[in-house]
This record gives sequence, C-alpha cells and structure tokens, in this order.
Amino acid sequence: MHKILLVVLLLLSLSRTFAQDSGPTDQYPNAPSADRLRARSFSFDTPSPQTIIPKRQELFLAQSRIPVGLSAALEPYHWKGLILQSFAFMSLEDGVRIMTANQHDRQLLLNKPFWSDYWASLGQFNMRRWNDGDSFPVNYVGHPFQGAISGYIEIQNDPRGRDLELSMDHDYWKSRFRSFIWSTVYSTQSEIGPMGEAAIFNEGGFTYPINCKHDNPVCYSTAKYTNNTGWVDFIITPVVGTLLLVGEDAVDHFITDPLVEHHHHALPYEFLRAGANPNRSLANILRGHMPYYRDYEHPGSNESPLLGPFEHAMEVESTERADINFFYSSLGLGTNHVGCIDCRTYTRGAGIELGIALRRYLDFVVISRYQPDASPVSTANVGGSFFATNFGLRSGYSGRYFALRLSIAPGFASWERTASTPTATDPDPPPTREFTFSATATISGDLRFTDHFAFRTSVDQMLIRYKSPYRDPPGIGEPPRLSFLSHDNYINTTNWGVRLGPVFRF
Repeated sequence: MHKILLVVLLLLSLSRTFAQDSGPTDQYPNAPSADRLRARSFSFDTPSPQTIIPKRQELFLAQSRIPVGLSAALEPYHWKGLILQSFAFMSLEDGVRIMTANQHDRQLLLNKPFWSDYWASLGQFNMRRWNDGDSFPVNYVGHPFQGAISGYIEIQNDPRGRDLELSMDHDYWKSRFRSFIWSTVYSTQSEIGPMGEAAIFNEGGFTYPINCKHDNPVCYSTAKYTNNTGWVDFIITPVVGTLLLVGEDAVDHFITDPLVEHHHHALPYEFLRAGANPNRSLANILRGHMPYYRDYEHPGSNESPLLGPFEHAMEVESTERADINFFYSSLGLGTNHVGCIDCRTYTRGAGIELGIALRRYLDFVVISRYQPDASPVSTANVGGSFFATNFGLRSGYSGRYFALRLSIAPGFASWERTASTPTATDPDPPPTREFTFSATATISGDLRFTDHFAFRTSVDQMLIRYKSPYRDPPGIGEPPRLSFLSHDNYINTTNWGVRLGPVFRF
C-alpha cells in the first residue's frame, strides 16, 4: 500500500514538472491548451486568426482582475453616438419650440428667408448686458436642465467616465469637467448655431416688449424692450447645468441607488430613480436605454437593446451597388393657363432616379424630373417647363421579391420661363429662369422579377418654396420697436405626385 502511494506521488510530481517545462503556456486565464487550439484549427467553421485574437482579448479582460477603467481605456470614444444623440436632443428642443410657438414666430420660420435673417440676427447680439429678457424659470431652470442633459450625453459616450459614480476620485471630476466642456459647446450652438435660437425664430433680429400680450397696446407703449440676447444663457446653461448634474449624481449615490439595491431592482424603485434624475433619464432615452439604466451596473456593456440591432443592420455591407429607375411622372403643380392663374394641374413628364448603396439598408439617391410646358402662361414664379433635382437618403425593407422604402431628398426646382419685373428702363423685360428650394418625401415599392430587373411605383410629396410678391414695409421700424430682418417673404406649396417605371439593379 505504501509502495502504491509512493508511486502515485511520484507520478504527480513528474506531471507537474512536465507541465512547467513543456514550453510557454497561454497567458490568458482559462484559455484552451495549444493542442486543443490545433485540434480546433482543423474544423470547418474555424475563425481566422484575425477574429480569434480579439475574442481572446475579450476573454482576458473578462476573466482577469484588470480594473474596469483599464478595459475602458481600450475602448474608443463614441464620437458618432455623441453627435447623433446631441442632434436628436436639438431636434427635440426645436420641435417643442415650433409646436408651442405663436403665429409671429412661425411666420418668421416658414415664410421668411432663413439664411439672410440668420446672419442679420447674429449681427445684433448684444453682449454688453447679462439678462436677455426671458423669465426666471426659463433662464435659471430650463437652461440648466439643457446643460445637464447635454452633459449626460457626453458622459454616456465616454468610456472613461460613464461607469463612474459620485466620489472624490480625480477621474470622476475629470469626467464631469469634460461634460462641462461639451455642455458649453452645446449651449453655444443652441444660442447662435444654425439649429439654435438665432436661426429658428431669429433671436436678436428684432425687438419686442417684455411680458406684453399682442392685444394690449398700452403695454406695448410703456414696456421695456429686448431682442432676447445677453450673456445669461451662455453662462448659466453649462455652469448651473453641471452643478445640477453632480447633484443628481449625489441623489443617485445616497438615495435612489441604495433603495434600488435593497429592493432587488423592483420596477417601482427603478422608476423612482428615473424620476429623481430626470436629466440622465432623458439622455438614456436618447440612446435607446430605459430611463433608469445606469452604466456602472453594467460595466463593459454600452449597446442599446433597441438601437443596437438597428446599428448592426446599418453596418452590414450591401449586396447591391446601385440601381437606376426610369420613370413616368404625374405631379400636381400650381400652374397658369389662359383664363386660370395659379390653378392646380396634374402635369406629365419623365425622369430618372439613381440609387447608390451606402449600407445594407441605406442608399444615397438622386432624383431628376422634367415636366414639359407645365405652365403655358408665365407669372413671377411660374412659367414654361418645370425641372427639379433632389439629393437625399433612402432606407427601408429590401428583400428578394419586393422592397418598400422611404426617401427624403432636399434640392431645387426651376421654371424655365418666369415673368420678369418691369423697370423704368425696361418696361417689357424678357422671361427668365427661376430657381427655388424644393424637397421631396417619397414612399416607393419595388416588385422584383429577377436579380437585376424590377418595377417601381412611388408616391411623392414635393414642397416648393416660392418668393412672394408681398414685401414688408421699408425701414427697420421706429425705436424701440426695431427689426433687422429681410423684407422678403416666401410661400410654401405642397404638391402630390406619382412615379411609375422599370428599375435596373447592379
């Protein structure tokens, strides 16, 4: 018995010695042995060495005791997420402002020249004062919320900062300082950028009385006037917004997180956490997460369960490179005929649509159409043949037998023979070609007969923006009621149409 035990101990010691001398072992914990890797390399579904290495690095990071911060350092900054989520937040803000605007502000946005009024508004910003005339809740509550939300958008796209909780650690405060920088950039764009208040509703471009209703002429004559500019929003938004952000981190750390953990992530307490931190909740929604989501509870995971599959689908390379659609076009336009000026007429024409695949479900499209002699009689904006070209993006379902897609494409429209304005030196000027802005929204369906041939039916709505003959009175008003905006006005028309034709796919 003793001899058998001695032999067993001797074999165990030899096996350990052999294992130590059998060459370098794999540096990754729990990694397969070299023999197992060699055996696996002969299977038919073996990944290439280029795909094995990243997977083994992920295994190493997951199974080793490397701090989370070091693994986050290997993850690149999510610039695309930062830009797209910030753009979504800007669009949400602008959408709410447009829906709640008064008739005067909507007139400025829809019927006035956008770019010239934008530059005129920028030129009148008064940075020699603090207050801009807005109420206390707007300046000192609403704008700090904007700063906190934009700061959280930066944090959740920063691998070095998104997992950090409130602490005195140097990394936490560096992260929140980076969010302050982005909040400053965002708030500056919100004031003077092309999607900001100077462009939408022309903050700075005209003066108005503070706290006066439109039906109160007495107030108009005695009130203090402002053009809604000053330093307050540039400073309060990022500074107080960052303080609010840190305060909400403190609420999470000391109040809601202990409650959520104590009650095993029960849904009522999750929603309590979301309600106590509304700015982070909205930032989470903008990236496709639940409002109560916290990155530090899911270290190493950032993908949205809602947007992740969509992003992966958009990253797949398309099997098609391009398609060309030759179509017959019927488009309803406001045209002029003998005895009928500005009458809605369905004009007939033809055109071509070129689609270039960018991703599996995303195409770049160019649409050109020509409606010959659409308006026989000429006026200031309409006359002769109609031509339009639009450039945009197309996305939707694309299968083997049929496709259904939506495209949005801004561009220009042109009438070849519009009436010119007579002058003293030329009372009968010749007609001229008129160019104006247009945009199309299109739903198209393809019936595919082969891999390279299909038939497409499209329904369009085309917006065309015409210059109005009506101009605002000359001058810039009398003090204190001043306006520095253009005197021109525009008319927006919507026009429905149908396109039919074959498609050749490549």
